Amino acid sequence: MKNKILLCVISIFVISAFSNAEELTNNRIKTESDNMTRVTGIGGIFIKAKNPEMLQTWYKKHLGIDVQVWGGTSFKWVDGEGKPYAGTTAWMIGNGENFKPSNSSFMVNYRVANLSKLLTALRDEGCNVLDETDESEFGKFGWVIDPEGNKVELWEPPVGE
Repeated sequence: MKNKILLCVISIFVISAFSNAEELTNNRIKTESDNMTRVTGIGGIFIKAKNPEMLQTWYKKHLGIDVQVWGGTSFKWVDGEGKPYAGTTAWMIGNGENFKPSNSSFMVNYRVANLSKLLTALRDEGCNVLDETDESEFGKFGWVIDPEGNKVELWEPPVGE
């Protein structure tokens, strides 16, 4: 039941975020203040579970999600005709340690075009940007805490992805 509520809340958030957009270009909103494309898509959804192994098994058994050893899966992107499209969306159940300092049971990872530029803009706007950043073969990562205390992950994919 909690998972259904969480999915509904996320769906409502995503729908309301884009239904209120005034300037939408290829599903990307450019802000009036700096005309910079900020979020370019959702890179992943991460679920905090009291019993990650049990919930991973449930999703695999009941929803057919191919949960891998690392606790999640990567959904391949396809176009309207089902043809492969460059990109993936991660889906994972874990213990939520990486959500700290937030107490939320989920974290959304947003794809961004330029992490450094966006983090600077968010700091300039008075947002609660965490000092920590990370760079690996998976790309560049940064985090901001939203006004409700949810940790939001910002991800700049590696060049070519």
